[in-house]
Amino acid sequence: MKALLLRAAAVFLFTIGICHANETQLKNPSTATMETIVVTAGRVEEQKKEVIANVTVIDEQEIRQSSARDLGDLLAQKEIAVRKHPGNLTTIGIRGFRTDSHGNDLKGHVLILLNGRRASTGNVAKIMTKNVERIEIIRGPASVQYGSAAMGGVVNVITRQGEGKPSVFAEGYLGSFGYKEISAGLAGAYKGFDFSGSVTKESVDDYTTANGDKYHNTGTDDRKNLSLNLGYEFLPNNRIGFLYNGFEVEGAGSPSYLSQNDLDDYTDKSNYSYDVVLDGQTTDAFFL
Repeated sequence: MKALLLRAAAVFLFTIGICHANETQLKNPSTATMETIVVTAGRVEEQKKEVIANVTVIDEQEIRQSSARDLGDLLAQKEIAVRKHPGNLTTIGIRGFRTDSHGNDLKGHVLILLNGRRASTGNVAKIMTKNVERIEIIRGPASVQYGSAAMGGVVNVITRQGEGKPSVFAEGYLGSFGYKEISAGLAGAYKGFDFSGSVTKESVDDYTTANGDKYHNTGTDDRKNLSLNLGYEFLPNNRIGFLYNGFEVEGAGSPSYLSQNDLDDYTDKSNYSYDVVLDGQTTDAFFL
């Protein structure tokens, strides 16, 4: 009889615990686990668990906690095959296919997107991470939707959209050989307008030996990036937006051996993209 009473008490306490947990979750919906939503695989919002493709999502928290300065460094931390070359060139490989760091992105077989549109480059060192909300990676062929440049996979970089009370940030770093980096940005929303943007500038000096000889660094003399995501909601759930991403490098380091010390052997690089986007739906959500 005593054992039976103990078992009944245990079941009773366990049931109370479950009810309390459910009640707490209902009162505090923020504690509930939300499903990850992705857009790259089907070009529409869908739950990650319902996508048959192999999709990896790098969220905003992971990006902020990472020490990566550009997309190449960030993807290397997620076990994507990254190959760095002198002159600020970085390519990535997925399932035996690679991006092309020179010229048009159509020459590569892994496609880089900015907010679902071609980034016009396969050099992932040109895409900074300061104003990025999340990154979606599809491993495997996606050429049916994105063309032959997506034979190996797709990397979609989605920039942050401003919301809430306007806020600003500023930060800086110092390093060896005169390395300097300064970044600033703002984000928020006000009366239908939303805005999010960041600007970053990096520079590093050349090397000077003990006897006074000067050697050109194999990185970059100067690197700048500007990212903007601006929008206006003119009707409920209807928004027109402007997206811009600009990148410039001056004095990208010599691809030659340092022993040659050719201070004139360097390149300048740039990449600019901008889009005007209209997102919306009917009041009954029949058309999106």
